[in-house]
Order: sequence, then structure tokens, then C-alpha cells
Amino acid sequence: MDKKNTLIGILCILAGIGFMVKQTADLRRQQLDNLNEERLAEEVTKASQTDAGAVTTPEAETHKVVSADGGLGKASRLIAEPVLAMDMVDTSVAEKIVTLSNEFIEVEFTTAGGAIRSVSFLQTKKSERDSYVFNEINLLPALSLNLTGDENDLRAFTLPYTIESQTSDSITFTIELEKGVMIKRIYSLSDSDAGQEPYNIRHETILLNRSETPKVFSTLYFNLGTAQSISEKQPQTFLNVGYFDGKKARFTEIGKLMGGGALSFIGIGSSEPVEKLEKTVRSEWVSVKNQFFASILSSENPGRELSIYKVDLPDLEDSSQQRPGISASVGYDIGTIPANSTEALEFDFYVGPKEFKRLQAMDNSQDEVMQFGFLSFISKLLLSFMYGIHKLVPNWGWSIVIMTVCIKLLFWPLSAKSSRSQKRMATIQEPMKELKEKYKDNPQKFQREMLELFRKNKVNPVAGCLPMIVQMPIFFALFYMLRTASELRHESFLWVSDLSMPDTLGYVAGFPINLLPMIMGITMFYQMSMAPVSPTADPAQQKIFKFLPFIFLIFLYNFSSGLVLYWTVQNLLTVLQQKITNHMPDEAKPESVESVVPADQKSRKRLTGKKSRKKG
Repeated sequence: MDKKNTLIGILCILAGIGFMVKQTADLRRQQLDNLNEERLAEEVTKASQTDAGAVTTPEAETHKVVSADGGLGKASRLIAEPVLAMDMVDTSVAEKIVTLSNEFIEVEFTTAGGAIRSVSFLQTKKSERDSYVFNEINLLPALSLNLTGDENDLRAFTLPYTIESQTSDSITFTIELEKGVMIKRIYSLSDSDAGQEPYNIRHETILLNRSETPKVFSTLYFNLGTAQSISEKQPQTFLNVGYFDGKKARFTEIGKLMGGGALSFIGIGSSEPVEKLEKTVRSEWVSVKNQFFASILSSENPGRELSIYKVDLPDLEDSSQQRPGISASVGYDIGTIPANSTEALEFDFYVGPKEFKRLQAMDNSQDEVMQFGFLSFISKLLLSFMYGIHKLVPNWGWSIVIMTVCIKLLFWPLSAKSSRSQKRMATIQEPMKELKEKYKDNPQKFQREMLELFRKNKVNPVAGCLPMIVQMPIFFALFYMLRTASELRHESFLWVSDLSMPDTLGYVAGFPINLLPMIMGITMFYQMSMAPVSPTADPAQQKIFKFLPFIFLIFLYNFSSGLVLYWTVQNLLTVLQQKITNHMPDEAKPESVESVVPADQKSRKRLTGKKSRKKG
């Protein structure tokens, strides 16, 4: 029984570690994606059908005027004409750059596409200009527009616009595609003093048809900019594109474009690299993001097409090297614009840090960009709690420490019960050895007598694993919460300069020296050494338990310091609790082997007693 419980505890811990490794590598695949995308494609097709059941496309759609006699005479029929943007526009005009800013962002606008060239952040590095610049190295300007209907035609995203007007917080671009047909693009920055989200850029694209003929506009594709890892230390697995269909947020990691797979070396789950993925979707918002920043384009008009690109870009730290990036374009159906009419698309374009509190305040589930996983409820609860602590103690490191203490106090009764049980386990080591020797040739009887010894001494053989199993959901939730929390960037704590990164003090032969994970490993080893090991456990099981701290040390060695800080403080508090328990008197007295009545004898006594009473 003891071996079985020990094995169950080991398997639970190893399963938890394996699950986190799987999540960290971003190897999880959304198995229902293809089925959902087919369903969404069917919905899009149905939405485009006419009442008569015929499907119309922008290329086939016409506006018709009925003649006086009710017929459709040749003179009264107006045929919609396609807009020939690339044939009519002079693409040799020089590019101009305009910069607008508020207290939080500085935005460079370009006439190449009438779009956003880059966004600098003025508050995300302890109220200083951040070294990270969104879309600094890019495939296309963010919100650049392609109206040819061919998203592969990248030239169409950068048509030369002219600046129609400009203020301190807004700019308007225009372009004439052909006589009487124009596009106007208006951008305005938010005012934080007016209670607006300062990282939000309000945008409107207006299509004007001042001609006497209806004009056909194909699907309009808006690019969302390019995301790249902030530094070489940050994994590429956080680069992804996501969209929200009104019910659920779905994400495509860059690994799906890069090919390979966890077991590709043996031919399982392998895939070829691709430059682009195309999906038919219903998107209320679309995001492109890395570990700590995201661009989110949202509109009341759902997008219908989504294209995801893998981009090989120069490394931000070493231009001679390349680092993969990810970009996306979302398509919106426009169709035909009647003569002397306009059509407008309005957007909110969030470009900023992945701060849960900001994203939660925005509508339409945009906080799903955080990707908290299946324990999102606990992650959000813990992060909200940590925000509350940070208001009182304005240091994120101490906020993590205080939160860990509060979590420990919450589980203190359960841990205390476990510690008392482990203490009693230590007091019955000799009786258990005697039982093992006495019944070495009868394993079944040994199990019965051992359980009786546990009962007599109030020992729970699985009590040592129970607190860890119960707290695993908390650890998973913190793992999801802290791995991409932008709030921890550039936040120092003691010797840690950045809680979102490993606390590397230096390098030895190219190997990073991270002090906090080492302290975590030592405290975990000491904590486990305090727990008595059952004499019934075989040597292999004991070795596995002794090796677990080193497994955690290797696994967490390059994790963010914030997560390792939580685990280290948790270990220290557990050691403290065990020491307090060890110094407290325990009412349970260890039973000797002679005092333990064999289970079969107890059964015979009960039967004898019943027969005697029956005879009487």
C-alpha cells in the first residue's frame, strides 16, 4: 500500500512537470481548429447568400435601376466597375514620416500605405522610454491597407498617400485611386487625461465613390504589424496570432509555420515549414503578440479572412543574424459602393503591454490575449489579488512574497496536518522495521498490520504528497500568470534586476549563473530531507524523491525570476512550518509491534464474542 501511494505521488509530480514542459514549449495543438474553421467558413458562405439562395461576390455584384415599364433596359442598367488601384497610382512618390505622441506612446506614421511605421513606449520601463519598439523591424507598416483583393501583392499595402490634415493628436491621409474614387484614412491618439485608454489608437478608413458608376472593392486586408522576440533570451514560442470569434479566443503559434515538432526526429507529428497560413474565420478582434506586448485590432464589423506570415528579420541585437517574427493580415468584405456614396470601417487598435488590468477594462474579452490557460479563473484571481497588494506595497517582488505568504496561510491547516502526520511517521520507523522483518514472507499480512499501525498512530501515508497535489493548481495558475505579465518587466527585487527574466549574475564558460533557482533547489532539497522516508519504500523510490529537487532546478533554471521567487518563498515557509511542528508536542504515542493486534486475531475475537452472546 505504501509503495503504491508513493508511486502515485511521484507520478502526480512528474505528470505536473511534464504538463508544464509541454505548455512551455507550446506544443499543444488545438485539435478542433480545422473543424471549427470549416464551420466558420460555412457561416461566412451562408451570410453572403441572397434571399433567393444565390451566392454573390463583389466581382459579380451589380446595382440596377428599374425602368418605367418595369423592365431592365440597356440604358437604365448601371454596371459596377472594379477599382484598378495599382494601374492608376503613381508609386514613385517619396515617403514622409510624421510623429505624434501622448504621455504613453510615440507613433511614427508613414505616407507609405497611410499607416503606422512604429510605436515607441514611454512608460513601460519605469516611466522611461522602452528599448523595445513595436514594428521597428517589420514586414509591412501596421494597419497598411491592401484593396486589390490579392493579399500576396505586398506592393499594394504601401501605396503612396498624401497628408490631408494634421493636429497634435490626429492625422488624415488620402489617396486618389482613380478619378472620383478616393480613400481617406484617419488616425487619432487617445487622451489619458480624459479617461481613455492611452495605448489605443482610434482609426477610420473611409472609401469615397464620387463617380457616377458603382465601384467594386474587393476584400480589404489590414496588416497588424510584425511581432518579434524582445531579446534573444525570450523564447520564440510566445510569438503567435490570435483571434476572437465571439465565443472563444484561438491562437496560432509561430511553431506551426516553422515546421518540425516535438517528436519530428522519429517522424511523429512532424510538419514542413510554411511561409503563410490562410484561414476563413469570423474575427471580432485579431492580435499579433510576443511575450510582453500585443497589437489588437477590433471592430464591430467582423473580419472574414486571416493570413498569418512567418517573417525572417534581422536580429535586434545583432543585425548579421536573423530572428523569426510573425505578422498577420485580416480581411474585411466591402463589396460594391454605389455612385456618389461612401463606406467607412471603424477600428480600435491597441498597441501596448500585456497588462491584465488594462486589457480586462477593454470590452469583448480582449484580456484573453494573456492566454492564462485552463486555470484562467485562478490566474485572474491571483493577479487581481497581487494588484491589490501592489497598491499598498509598490514593489512587484515584495508583492509576490506577500501573496505567497497569504497563500501559505490559506493552506496552513492542511500543511500542518500533513506535517504532524509526517512527524508521527518518523516516530514509528522502528515498529515498521520490526513488522517488515516479522512478516517478510507474508506481504499481504504485512500490509494489513502496517495500516493498523498507521491507524493507531494517526498517520496518513499520503499526507506528505497531499499538500503538493492540492497546491499544484495554484502553481500552474501562477506559471501562466507570471510568464507573460508585462508588469514584471524591468522591476527589480534585491539583486534581481528584472523579475520577468532569469537573475543571471554572470557567465562561466558561457553558462549563466542564476542564483535564485539555486536557492530554490537548495531549499527544496532541505525541505524534502526533513520529511521522513518510509522504511517500506524501496531504494529506487527514495532515489527518485531525492532527485526531484534537481529536476525542478533544471526545469526552472531559466524561468522568470518572479515565478522562481514564488517557489523559493514557498519552500522556505514550508521548512519553517515543519520546524514549528517538530518542536510542538504530539498527543499520539508510537505503538510497539506487540501492542498492535493482528487483524485476523481481531476478526476471530469479534466472531467468538458474537457466538458467546448468542449462546447466552
